[in-house]
Amino acid sequence: MFISDLKKVPVVDRLQEPVGEVRDFILTVGDVFPKITGLLVKVYGCKNGCQVILMAEIDLIGKQFVATRTVKDRIVYTKLRHDELLLRRDLLDKQIVDTEGARVIRVNDLKLAKVDQDVRLIAADVGFRGLLRRLRVLPLFTFIFNIFGKKVPDILIGWDHVEQLKTGRTRGMITVPKKHLSEMHPADIANVISQVHSEEKTAIFTSLSEKTAAESLHELEPKIQALLLMTVDTKKAMGVISKMPLDEVADVLGDLPQERAEEFIRLMKPKRAAEVRKLMSHPEETAGGLMTTEYIAVLPNMTIQQTIDHIRQMAPNAETIYYIYIKEESDKLVGVLTVRELIVSAPETIISQIMEKDLITVEPEMDQKNVAEVISKYNLLAVPVIDKENKILGIVTVDDVIDFILPPVSRRIRHMLG
Repeated sequence: MFISDLKKVPVVDRLQEPVGEVRDFILTVGDVFPKITGLLVKVYGCKNGCQVILMAEIDLIGKQFVATRTVKDRIVYTKLRHDELLLRRDLLDKQIVDTEGARVIRVNDLKLAKVDQDVRLIAADVGFRGLLRRLRVLPLFTFIFNIFGKKVPDILIGWDHVEQLKTGRTRGMITVPKKHLSEMHPADIANVISQVHSEEKTAIFTSLSEKTAAESLHELEPKIQALLLMTVDTKKAMGVISKMPLDEVADVLGDLPQERAEEFIRLMKPKRAAEVRKLMSHPEETAGGLMTTEYIAVLPNMTIQQTIDHIRQMAPNAETIYYIYIKEESDKLVGVLTVRELIVSAPETIISQIMEKDLITVEPEMDQKNVAEVISKYNLLAVPVIDKENKILGIVTVDDVIDFILPPVSRRIRHMLG
């Protein structure tokens, strides 16, 4: 049966004399299907509030009444300990993370069953039927649905899929095992984080590896990014920031209070800190604010083989390697080469002989919408940002302006999916 069926059910003794009414169930965590070890009962005439009746004292649990094994004068009561979990108080209406569906769902009801001689929690009802049952309107809705040949289905999650139960500040929070999180796409993890409460956001984010946390942080809204970096410890935050591309670091730090952002920058390596400061100096909604300084650049007199060797060394730090930019010693941009052209060319070929010299570029002050139009018009995966002296400052990749390229309907769907 479900605990919603047992709300305020009368408790009687073996002679059917009234004892009180059920207020909650005490749960012992540890087994795959946790055992109910006692009932929290509002005892009639008792001025000490609710008392605990252990399961050893209970003879029958039913929807109409709960019966004890002895007469009420011989019932042994105990007190509720502060660290004990209660089904209604600590689990009902709490959140379950469905790793397969990458979503967060609420516990509407809890299903109990007798297993051998014990009463155990076997499943959580996360469907509409569970909500109707709690509101005492399930029979009415069942009748209405039957008229139209429909059913109100049970949507149950077996408690054997719930692998960890936290207590303390997030008592009753149902968490996702790390092994499941590591298998999810960062966008799906971000979708989960965005749906849970603040403490749960931090708990889930903290449990991620630095690499996964960095990838997931990029997918979150700026307000949530700031919240997470403000609430996790500094060591964790710096570990995550170290795994992020420079442009993403600049974006995230730009949404933090200045004092906190400066603290993170001071803890970075000098070269990386200087690059981040440079990026943060540009207005956020311009090409300069969108660009990253992590790209592949080579000299025009290098051969194809030298360029390939260089890419092997630099690729881990680059935002994208779809384009190789060719610049002079002075940083003046003189050409661009695609990876395809690089692969099909002979190893001894000089880069300047095959590079594209007719360049599509943007200036750092260009509005992000106009940058998106340039990328879309010329079917680019990235566009270089240059100053007035034609020196390359960075590149803007297509994922940074995708919302301006997608049609309105696709854009709405993308935001709905996180």
